[in-house]
Amino acid sequence: MFAILIGVSLFLGIMIGWVGPLAFPPIAQVAQPIVCPGGELSQDIIRGEAGNEITYNSAFQCYADDGAGETGEDITGEDVTGQAILAAIAVYSVIAFVLLFGLGLRAMLSQKARLQNALSRMDAPGVVMEGKTINMRGATLETKLRTLATLHTQGLINEANYERLVAEARAKG
Repeated sequence: MFAILIGVSLFLGIMIGWVGPLAFPPIAQVAQPIVCPGGELSQDIIRGEAGNEITYNSAFQCYADDGAGETGEDITGEDVTGQAILAAIAVYSVIAFVLLFGLGLRAMLSQKARLQNALSRMDAPGVVMEGKTINMRGATLETKLRTLATLHTQGLINEANYERLVAEARAKG
């Protein structure tokens, strides 16, 4: 699950940090403090045509504030295209990871809270919540089946788990 979360976060980071600046250039400015500290990060969008294809690319320049323009010298920027794109991808990947992890954690906590709430409203002697697990060892078969049916109808356990747990409860008696 963690690998999927990292993969999705990287995908989102690549889409936002690499492709996003072509549609909305300020997105890439998140890379400015990383690749051009103390200077100005400038983005040029380059349009190219080859036959029937039109392509767009970004080029990033870092213009350091070293006072060069005040003395009449030409100001030349350093090409930081690769660094800017990688920095933007990294920043947006981390943001996506934190948001997705937080949403996943919230969903897991919400599921646990819903289980606890459902169990507290039931008259189910011998059924207790232990961490993320429901312990029904002290319950009668009738109580176990009623508890499982209630959890299933409330959408707290899916059909496959419901069938498996009912079969286990009947087998153990």
